[in-house]
Amino acid sequence: MEPAVSDDRIDWFYSFRSPYSYLSGPRGFELADDYRVDLRFRGVIPMMMRGESVPRSKRIHTIRDVKCEARRLGMPFGPSHDPLGEGATRCLAVSEYANDQGRSREFVLSASTGIWAEAVDLTTDEGLRLVSERAGLDWPGCLAAVRDPGIAERVEANTEELVEIGHWGVPVFVFRGEQFWGQDRIDDLRLVLDDAGLRNA
Repeated sequence: MEPAVSDDRIDWFYSFRSPYSYLSGPRGFELADDYRVDLRFRGVIPMMMRGESVPRSKRIHTIRDVKCEARRLGMPFGPSHDPLGEGATRCLAVSEYANDQGRSREFVLSASTGIWAEAVDLTTDEGLRLVSERAGLDWPGCLAAVRDPGIAERVEANTEELVEIGHWGVPVFVFRGEQFWGQDRIDDLRLVLDDAGLRNA
């Protein structure tokens, strides 16, 4: 007998410039494998591109902390290339195209690994093409997405929704109105999904 299909969903707000978002990647997508939920990837504009400052001391602490967490999770970390600005904008546009093509997981993991473990420069066509094509996306379609104002509006809408729910940092997972902020809250979200009876048999 087929399991009942659930209408429940998880909205996952993610920034390609956030190393904590990078750490959440594999385990975030596994939620759609393990539970009967509609996982919706929502790429958002980085904080510094929204006029919010990040103190240098916090940036230094973040990198040190992420190195330790990446080691614990068995994920590569470094060398990296900051995508702030055009790199982030282009990456977000292609992530929306990847959503449309059913290859969100492949692109997000490819691009994030490129940024945080391979120092791929996503401001260049060479860099963006590398992470896009290894995610199974066609390059002309990716270029069209980068130039599409409708795609840019979708990214802006994702970002505005993050602000509307009263948040600024990422990653954030939202399930039934409850927010789980941080890659270290994925296990808490799993407990809630278990309690809701949504685990796949």
